[in-house]
Amino acid sequence: MGIRAKLVIALGGLLLILAVVGVVSLHTLNESSTAIERILRENYDSVAVCGSMRAAIDKLDHLAELLLWGNPPEAVQQRDGLLQEFGNALHFQQGNVTVAGEQELTDHLTAAWKSYRENLESFYKLADLAGRRDFYRQELQPRSKNIREIAQKIIDLNMNNMVAVDGQAQRRTAQARKAMILLLAAGLGIGAALIVLSGPAILRPLAGLTRSVREIQKGNLDLVVNVHSRDEIGQLGEAFNQMATSLRELRRSDQAHLLRAQRSTKLALDSLSDAVAICNPSGTIELANEAAQQWFGLRPQSNVAEAGNNNLTEIFKRVCQRERPYQPRGYDAAIQIFQDDEEHFFLPHAVPIFDARRQLVGVTLMLADVTRLRRLDEVKTGLISTVSHELKTPLTSIRLAIHLVLSEKIGDLTPKQMEVLEAAREDSDRLYQVIEDLLDISRIESGEAGIRLEPVNVQELVLRVTDKVRAAFRDHRVTLKTEVAPDVPQVLADPARLALVFDNLLSNALKYTPAGGEVRVAAQAVDGRVHFTVKDTGAGIAPEYLPLIFEKFFRVPGQDQASSGLGLTIAKQIVEAHGGAIGVASLVGQGTTFTVDLKAVELAGGKLA
Repeated sequence: MGIRAKLVIALGGLLLILAVVGVVSLHTLNESSTAIERILRENYDSVAVCGSMRAAIDKLDHLAELLLWGNPPEAVQQRDGLLQEFGNALHFQQGNVTVAGEQELTDHLTAAWKSYRENLESFYKLADLAGRRDFYRQELQPRSKNIREIAQKIIDLNMNNMVAVDGQAQRRTAQARKAMILLLAAGLGIGAALIVLSGPAILRPLAGLTRSVREIQKGNLDLVVNVHSRDEIGQLGEAFNQMATSLRELRRSDQAHLLRAQRSTKLALDSLSDAVAICNPSGTIELANEAAQQWFGLRPQSNVAEAGNNNLTEIFKRVCQRERPYQPRGYDAAIQIFQDDEEHFFLPHAVPIFDARRQLVGVTLMLADVTRLRRLDEVKTGLISTVSHELKTPLTSIRLAIHLVLSEKIGDLTPKQMEVLEAAREDSDRLYQVIEDLLDISRIESGEAGIRLEPVNVQELVLRVTDKVRAAFRDHRVTLKTEVAPDVPQVLADPARLALVFDNLLSNALKYTPAGGEVRVAAQAVDGRVHFTVKDTGAGIAPEYLPLIFEKFFRVPGQDQASSGLGLTIAKQIVEAHGGAIGVASLVGQGTTFTVDLKAVELAGGKLA
């Protein structure tokens, strides 16, 4: 007997009992619901029409009272309508007698109504007002009162019957509940008996397979399941044995393949001059080449934090939290290592490793040796500084000479000569500004910039830098707005140097914002720092250029190529010399936002503003 037949026998009886219980319950509930609904509807109709009759007799009495003081012509028309309304309600009640005693009350109501109508006709025919009043009090009013009392008795009789029907419904519900409980108990007993009898035949082989699966989970692939039946469980046992055989073969081939892959990977990594280490999400190093072990102490089976390099630990944590690669922005992010009294610099990169379901399974740390490149950069910086110094003196003489000639103190100039000399003056001024920028970068990088830190009022700083350029913004029809939070604290900064940063940011915003646009300068306190933003509604910067925006001499393709490309580099170095950070975010066609974060005075050495 197959497992399907066993399940049918075990559960078929229980399903049959449940089906019978459901059918009987539905039939009982439907019958009760139909009977109760019919009785309640009939009683409710009697209550409703008797209420209508009481309302009609009340209105007739009211009209009669009005006639006691006159003979309004509309009273007869209203009376006929009310008589018709009462007659229709009485006719319905005569055909809706359903409760014992209701027929007798209905007959009394019919007789009383007939008498009332006759007296009402007589009342309306009386012309003497005094006679009308006596007739109303002695004949008409007692009969209308009698009609209301009979109608109320019919209402009470039907209401009491509705309450009795509700009790009857409750009794039927209780009986149906008892029947359902008995049938359910019988079904559960039969089902339990079937389960007790047929359960072992199904569960015992499954328990054996479960034990075998757990052994496989532990790595025991040599296990063989004994098959004693030909049903579905027996077929599952045979499939299980075939799976175990296939797994044994795969394990042997995979172990050999994995061993070859590990050795090849290790040889390839060791051949690299850069340090490379692969870690799992908890920070345990699973693979590291010789350079990583030699320079950073990243040894397999140890933890990244145990290497003692805080920069590497922070980079690893950052990649794990954000699940995004870490890319350094420049040589400033290089990690400094001293070995054998020699200074070395390594530029770190970190890339997260994901499985097929985009779950983080590891991180690859790569540290490129940039010692030689950094030294070349320092030589280049020194060379630029030296050349700039050497060019500044003769360029100053050239600018003075051009200015002297243009002033025509040594002779008149033709218009063409004037045009050529003015172009030369513009080029010399631009070249002079480039040299000044290069010298500023050199002084900041060498620490000779002479930055003098002092508490600076943020509101005054923003007001000063915006007032300086407000006229230029007005001329270009660009709106300039400021938003400085009232509770923003002071910052510790060099006001002159910091003003240069905002001058550069506002100049760029004005240059790339079309007429009718807006530039907004804001400042607010965020977590013990002051957060500045300069936001414009200009053309924006493409995403591929954002990482390069602070590099020396970089200019976004397609934008103004007349600038030196050094302004943002100087701004970045000034902000970082203050211990702050500068950033940029942009969307093409929607504008650019530059941010500057500086420490508030409250956190600078414990001093308060």
